[in-house]
Amino acid sequence: METNDFNVDITDEQVTFFQENGYLSIPRITTDKEIDWLKGIYDELFTERTGEEQGRYFDLAGPRAHKGKETLPQVLGPEGQFPELRESIYFQNARRLAAKLLTVEMEKVGGGGHMILKPANYGNETPWHQDEAYWNPEVLPHSLSVWLPLDVATIESGCLHFIPKSHKGEVRWHRHINNDPLVHGLVTDDVDPSEAVVCPIPAGGATFHHCRTLHYSAPNSTPYQRRAYILVFSGPPQKLDKPSDRPWITEEQEALAKLKSLAAERE
Repeated sequence: METNDFNVDITDEQVTFFQENGYLSIPRITTDKEIDWLKGIYDELFTERTGEEQGRYFDLAGPRAHKGKETLPQVLGPEGQFPELRESIYFQNARRLAAKLLTVEMEKVGGGGHMILKPANYGNETPWHQDEAYWNPEVLPHSLSVWLPLDVATIESGCLHFIPKSHKGEVRWHRHINNDPLVHGLVTDDVDPSEAVVCPIPAGGATFHHCRTLHYSAPNSTPYQRRAYILVFSGPPQKLDKPSDRPWITEEQEALAKLKSLAAERE
């Protein structure tokens, strides 16, 4: 891991663009040397299926515990296995820029990450969704995601698409992929893809998006894997007087509880 002497900054105009449109793309957030270091950690986590027994490794596009081909595997909380990730150039730059975009003092901004893999030739799409749809309905978050590709992210390999200004509306109605509550991945049908802006970026570049910004990435049709390391940073949330209506969260919790119960009965 390199020392953090690679400081990236953004302009006031870029901050305004993010606040108006709900996303921002920058060409570089870390060094090529660190990208190579991150690839080593990333590949180890996925090869070892790190955290699978604890529910931190699973196929985002397939039912939990399925035995078929994994088309969108994900690792949650890689910093738990490799705490040095929090000292990386990427993490430090991302946190500082997140604080600026959220207009929150950096000392009050915290977060962590997850990693998503689109395998070569068949990596699944990540359907249109808003990140907040996955989260605790009892609070109003003040959050954004930072998306770093470890491989060049093209339209064909699965770069991100955003709907500008969609963060200014409410959380849309979501459902589980294939209407299966054992599939963690969510999708909303309340979107007009013709309004999307596509953001291909090189390895080491980054996109930022608000937790309510509608976004999507296409299937990976290239012969190369598409590795992405995502960080989510938040300022202090606001407790809601009345929880938001997100029945898809309850559906998943009930389906997982039933799955665990059936597994326990077989033992």
